[in-house]
Amino acid sequence: MSSHTGLSEGDYGVLDRLVLNGDGSLRQQELADSMDWDKSRLSHHLTRMEKRRLVARNPLDTDRGVQVIITSAGKSALDQARPVVAKAIRQYFLEQLTDQDMESITRMAERTKTGSSTRPRLPFKD
Repeated sequence: MSSHTGLSEGDYGVLDRLVLNGDGSLRQQELADSMDWDKSRLSHHLTRMEKRRLVARNPLDTDRGVQVIITSAGKSALDQARPVVAKAIRQYFLEQLTDQDMESITRMAERTKTGSSTRPRLPFKD
């Protein structure tokens, strides 16, 4: 992806989450949680992204948190990367599926949407 878009997978993940989960901004801790990254890893990554002007960080007035905001350059980079990512998903995943695979995925999606199943539900263990 990097050679076609200039964004690493991590860059894309950050920018995509800022737009989809936060309407352009998220608290840094929420962003770290959504990516399953520790605070240190995200902080270092955001520093590199700030240097490239893809994101900005602002301290929150109410507490010790930090708000991460996508910049216009970050939004532009994301918009340019999305078709490349979509093409890769089609090429390397969707086009590899058989008709039987698609039928199975469709049945599973329908089952999760309706909440019905022919198998008994197993209790979750803590």
